[in-house]
Amino acid sequence: MLLINELKLGLNEQESKLKELISKRLHAKDNTFTYEIYKKSLDSRKDINFTYQVLVSIDHEDKYLSHKGVSKYKKQDLRAHRVISDERPIIIGYGPSGIFAACRFVEAGLKPIIIEKGKRVKDREIDVDKFFNEGVLNPKSNVQFGEGGAGTFSDAKLVTRIKNPYIEYILDTFINNGAKKEIKYTAHAHIGTDEMRRVIEKITNSLSSQGAEFHFEEEVKDFVIENGKLTKVITDKNEYSSNYFLLGIGHSSCPTVKALLDKGVFIEQADTAVGFRVEHPQSLIDNNQYHGIKSDKLEASEYFLRYTGDKSVFSFCMCPGGLVIPATSEEHRTLTNGMSYSSRDSGYANSAILVQVNKEEYKDYPLAGFDYLKELEEKAYNVSNSYKALASNIKDYIYKEDNPLIFNPSYSLGTVKYNFNNFFNEEQNKYFKEALLDFDKKIPGFIDKGIMIGPETRFSSPVRIKRNEYYESVNTKGLFPMGEGSGYGGGIMSCSLDGIKVANSILDTIK
Repeated sequence: MLLINELKLGLNEQESKLKELISKRLHAKDNTFTYEIYKKSLDSRKDINFTYQVLVSIDHEDKYLSHKGVSKYKKQDLRAHRVISDERPIIIGYGPSGIFAACRFVEAGLKPIIIEKGKRVKDREIDVDKFFNEGVLNPKSNVQFGEGGAGTFSDAKLVTRIKNPYIEYILDTFINNGAKKEIKYTAHAHIGTDEMRRVIEKITNSLSSQGAEFHFEEEVKDFVIENGKLTKVITDKNEYSSNYFLLGIGHSSCPTVKALLDKGVFIEQADTAVGFRVEHPQSLIDNNQYHGIKSDKLEASEYFLRYTGDKSVFSFCMCPGGLVIPATSEEHRTLTNGMSYSSRDSGYANSAILVQVNKEEYKDYPLAGFDYLKELEEKAYNVSNSYKALASNIKDYIYKEDNPLIFNPSYSLGTVKYNFNNFFNEEQNKYFKEALLDFDKKIPGFIDKGIMIGPETRFSSPVRIKRNEYYESVNTKGLFPMGEGSGYGGGIMSCSLDGIKVANSILDTIK
């Protein structure tokens, strides 16, 4: 197979023209080869063009290698090696890291046991909708906990800067379970919360049919550690023994982390970030990113912004055509997140704007970061004694004015107009304002046409459960921390990749 780089199409050209471009590049008749798109990216720096990489199947490949941008391509076989063993690894938490660890074990012929305190997606959807519409929270079934993890109720972005062959394996798994094939080659790919829910269900059903054993609505309560080795976990329903326990909890699983700390597992503080969501008309972002050009071929656009002063302020989890959602998993705490459906057609764009919080800013206690975030979330809740979010015009925040909101936020439970100068500390307000003024230069209208909704506090886990080069806890044998809640990864792709790494390491010890 051949890989051909730098094939360009204009905004008004059809993808079917790719075959003509390939034919010209190879000096070959178009009936002598087949092709598939490998990568597709948008270049909007000046004129808007699409740039493609394609994979081509053609006879006598070597004779075409002298042509510009043509090289050989060989897909790696990344299937897990088969093992013959009665080992049953136990996976605690069924977010991206747990899902892909389970995929690797099943592919190798093992029958892992998966324990997840939340519900399956369809039942979880009912609980989430009830919270979004009525403010009735189920602490065990919400946007943070349940089948698929927090990424199931997000934009389901599939973007990562990590270069690793298993990225293709992850995307293939999603596609084989119902995701659109475009996610494999489109830059800034996403699935959308609606499609991601169905994809996750199919993955679970497939794993179950191959011997994986699922225990939803079951919560790990205690850990039995003997002579420095984790030998058993105790849930609210049962006890489970194994030689391998994979900890794939989310970043909101403070009680589980505390239970591990109480048993002597080595846990250290980690940096995090806090802030708020900004929301704008999607048309403002599109006009800036696409220079006023409109086309059905142009999706709702996104941005990534960073301001580096004494502390970094940056955008995160930008949701084109999305919604700002209530995202707590604990009662009497208010926090926000972003979510998009696959169509990205809400008419609004939102993104978190976060400032770095260094671990040195917490108290000298491993779980002090959780206490810090809890204090902010309870502070927000106490403003209205409800799950309404805090909201302000960005302009009012910067210049300390008090005006009606310029539009109604998408946040479903309503908002309370609030002066965020009274929420963050003086230093954080300084950094945020410097950053927002800088962002307004990059996207004119960012200040005047935007509102802020918050707080946003679940950027990352404020702890790391330290592990060695074999992905095992540094002081507790048999415990394999992984994913975002353990301090490794941030987002669907990096956490999925981490689950694969951990499972592969364990499989290497079993073979």
